[in-house]
Amino acid sequence: MWIALMQRLTAWRLAQQSAKRRWAEWDYLVLDIETSGLDAKQDHIVSVGWVCIHNGVIELDTARHIVLDNAQIGDNVGIHMITDSDVQQYGKRQESVLRYLRHLLKNRVLVVHHAPMELGFLKHAWQTESLPTFSLSWLDTLAIERSKANRAQQPIQDGGFRLDACRERYGLPDYQGHDALTDALATAELLLAQIAYQGKDCRLYDLNQMGGGRARLTCR
Repeated sequence: MWIALMQRLTAWRLAQQSAKRRWAEWDYLVLDIETSGLDAKQDHIVSVGWVCIHNGVIELDTARHIVLDNAQIGDNVGIHMITDSDVQQYGKRQESVLRYLRHLLKNRVLVVHHAPMELGFLKHAWQTESLPTFSLSWLDTLAIERSKANRAQQPIQDGGFRLDACRERYGLPDYQGHDALTDALATAELLLAQIAYQGKDCRLYDLNQMGGGRARLTCR
């Protein structure tokens, strides 16, 4: 009960701070997860890619792409461009990767494209590895784009909220090949374009209102 109370207090303080501070005063970790399927309970994480944003700038030297050692590639090699040889040679333990992510996210806001999918796999992996409970703030570039379209009463066709389709509306180029790191970079660029559209005084609070929230990763 005491832990839950402290977490609610922390979330409230974060909300109060974000209401005053511009978005660039916060640090962000933009994450993409490549999976073997769409069901977090049955499928598994193949690889993760991320890049950080600091002072409103994408820091390319923070970019990482990690393949997990338990990834089962099979017929998905054409999708992920990862081979069984890559897994054997470069694969890292899922627990180690999640612990490293937790360390990086302690003072950063998580950014993903389509939070239900990404957070679903994160939560299931967290439980699988029985890691300590961890709370984080997140932004979803897909949800932000949907809110923008709804406010403008702009109808979007099926598939119009896919990452490449969202980027196209801001004049961002389409990347050839889509591994986890490439998509993380693409999502980071999309977030910056969305913020530029909102204006120079955009706050984290404003972004949260459009497509953000808090998530709690638990071991059970």
